[in-house]
Amino acid sequence: MLIALAMGGPSWGAEPTLAERAATIERVSTQSDGARVVIGHLSRTLHIPSDTLRAQRTQTGLGWGELLIANRLSGEKGLTFDQVVDEFRSGKGWEAIAGDHAVDLGKLTSDVQRSQEILEQREEDKSPHLSTDNTSGRASPGAGQRGGGTGKGRHQSAN
Repeated sequence: MLIALAMGGPSWGAEPTLAERAATIERVSTQSDGARVVIGHLSRTLHIPSDTLRAQRTQTGLGWGELLIANRLSGEKGLTFDQVVDEFRSGKGWEAIAGDHAVDLGKLTSDVQRSQEILEQREEDKSPHLSTDNTSGRASPGAGQRGGGTGKGRHQSAN
């Protein structure tokens, strides 16, 4: 119990609900550069173009985490995206929708948790940073900017 509190997890060892995980993903999207990170991750994870995800969000009003869950549920057991969204809008929780259609809740939860953790750590899609030159401790310049005659003048004569 103390470990869960120290790690910022829910108290009393309760697992977060899918709705709570979705809310966390939505919070990540509101951080600096977060929307780009979340949309890129969801697009790759779900194999859905980012424009389609943006359209789904506009049409449904769902958050990014909710879109992740709805898209994961759709296609399972013959469900369509619109059917899942309609059931959610009718007041059913994500766990109830999964249960009603005999979707593996453990796998769904695991998939959403994995995305949540990746997005919270923001290990994907970080902006590129200058690397450090291990020998001098200085930031390495971009390609073609090191000494030794690799500058522009050398390439201009090829025209």
